[in-house]
Amino acid sequence: MKKRSYPVTNIGSVSLLMTFIVLCLVIFATLALSGALSEYQYSRKIADYNADYYEASNTAMETLRDIDRILHDAYGASPEQYRRAVEEQLADLDTVTADFTGEEPTLTYQVPVNDTQTLHVVLTVSAAPETAGGYLRITAWQKVPASEWNSDESLELITF
Repeated sequence: MKKRSYPVTNIGSVSLLMTFIVLCLVIFATLALSGALSEYQYSRKIADYNADYYEASNTAMETLRDIDRILHDAYGASPEQYRRAVEEQLADLDTVTADFTGEEPTLTYQVPVNDTQTLHVVLTVSAAPETAGGYLRITAWQKVPASEWNSDESLELITF
């Protein structure tokens, strides 16, 4: 009798190949899902930060509107007593710090953006508001850290 010869590829190698392909697909799907999740979390964090910044910016603009209204009313009431009236009326605003010692007075206020940053605004009041430049100009509108960073430069040395 003649011996039967089996083909070189048998059922075991096909099963092994299919298992390897399915394992590769599962690994790639897991990596894709993990990348998509981290991108989503990052975009969520950026969106939250932008929303916080624009909310703080709107609050700062409302304060700027109130200051501009005070300056307009003070100039409309008495242009001769403009500076004194502005000093008195701006004293009523709690969040605004006014400095009338210089040639052009400056107004400063801060609006918190989040736990780590604040929006710092510096305004310069025009000495002659009747010009086309308006009553004030924005000197600074920037984000600054909410607290000062203190580095720890101490070294732990071995003492004998």
